[in-house]
Amino acid sequence: MECRQFEVTLISAVNLPNVRELGQMKVYAKVLIKGYSNSEWITSVDRERETNPYWNCRIKYTLPEKAVEKDGVLLVIKLYCERSLLPDKYVGEVNLSLKKLFDYGFPQEKVEYYVNRNDVDGKFGKLKLSYDFGKTTVTISEKEPSFGEAVVEGAMNGVLHAAIHEVLSEILFFEVEICVMRD
Repeated sequence: MECRQFEVTLISAVNLPNVRELGQMKVYAKVLIKGYSNSEWITSVDRERETNPYWNCRIKYTLPEKAVEKDGVLLVIKLYCERSLLPDKYVGEVNLSLKKLFDYGFPQEKVEYYVNRNDVDGKFGKLKLSYDFGKTTVTISEKEPSFGEAVVEGAMNGVLHAAIHEVLSEILFFEVEICVMRD
């Protein structure tokens, strides 16, 4: 299977809405590739800059080549405000098509995208990031066994299971004999 490295660096955000009624904004980001399990990353929490957080967090993915060839595969960056006593509060998000990023053609440093909210129309600050796609690499994956190979493997597993069972039953029988002889 052909794979490609994808590196994204979340640099910062500016002019985010203050979603806290009390206390300071402490913002972090959850980053994932929509449709790919185990792709979620979480940045550190910026506890100082409130509505203008800074992370400079680099995240690396290895993606199948088809992820950058078809529409619909998204880089999703959701921003949250950390809270102590209540669940963290949603600030907004940026959804970027990997195909469109890839089709742009070369690494991008310090690009900005508007932060949107699913529950309200409008733009809610900007997210600054950089990204780069590596070269295509080929990975070797195990091939699926043919039906004949699966039958032989199953038969061998059955023979092995029977042999192990026979050896274990002899050992257990021998231990029982020893116990009986000691009494």
